[in-house]
Amino acid sequence: MNSETKICQNCKQNFTIDPEDFDFYNKVNVPPPTFCWQCRFQRRIAARNERKLFRNKSAKSGADIITLYPPASGIPVYTQEEWWADDWDQMATGRDYDFKRNFD
Repeated sequence: MNSETKICQNCKQNFTIDPEDFDFYNKVNVPPPTFCWQCRFQRRIAARNERKLFRNKSAKSGADIITLYPPASGIPVYTQEEWWADDWDQMATGRDYDFKRNFD
């Protein structure tokens, strides 16, 4: 089976369904989606009663992402892949520790 391009019923943008996706839909016995992945994602998080979401940019790569924090908040946000990556500089957020003091 080939890829199929459909028009999202919600945002009216084209989206593609890959052959692997059709295999999955057949396996779980559901019809192919009529909404693009972004609109399906918005519906899923709306059903979970999430807070208001904002478009923002990753502080590491500049990639566009959806986040709980508005750009004006000054809070750095990252994509999930960047957050879990092993290429962070651990010393950038490290602190000197004084063994003679308590943690309070």
